[in-house]
Amino acid sequence: MTEKGVDTAIATDMIRLAWEGAYEIAVLVSLGADLVPAVEFLDAKGRKVIQAGFPPKGQDLMKACWGSFDLFSGRGDFERAGYVAP
Repeated sequence: MTEKGVDTAIATDMIRLAWEGAYEIAVLVSLGADLVPAVEFLDAKGRKVIQAGFPPKGQDLMKACWGSFDLFSGRGDFERAGYVAP
């Protein structure tokens, strides 16, 4: 599967699950501007999408989403004590 295929699968799942009433708010961990049309569609249908990303990348998607948060800012909450990345 190519990266385009992954974005298409994510968009399709988000729309399908919204249609089925499976969620009201989705958290999308992506930087892909290819997802902006799906996010805008979901917003028009009353579903909220929150983007979790790594600023400054993903600004187009961040602007299209209802909300966003920076995964870098909370990184310390998830790091193991004493772990040094290779």
